[in-house]
Amino acid sequence: MDNEKIEIKIQSRWEYYLELIKKKLIKPIFGILILLGVLYIGFYVLLFLVLFFGISYFINNLRRKI
Repeated sequence: MDNEKIEIKIQSRWEYYLELIKKKLIKPIFGILILLGVLYIGFYVLLFLVLFFGISYFINNLRRKI
């Protein structure tokens, strides 16, 4: 016979529901917040790049005409 141990966690109903909320609600919310943060930063970087290349194109176009 194997000497396997089984652990039983005794907790109140409040602790059970608190852990359930942590697993089911908080982790997906953090995932969504991280995704929104990445998109927010990404769009600002994209805006900066578009402005940079647009201004660069405009300046080069002015130099060619002069």
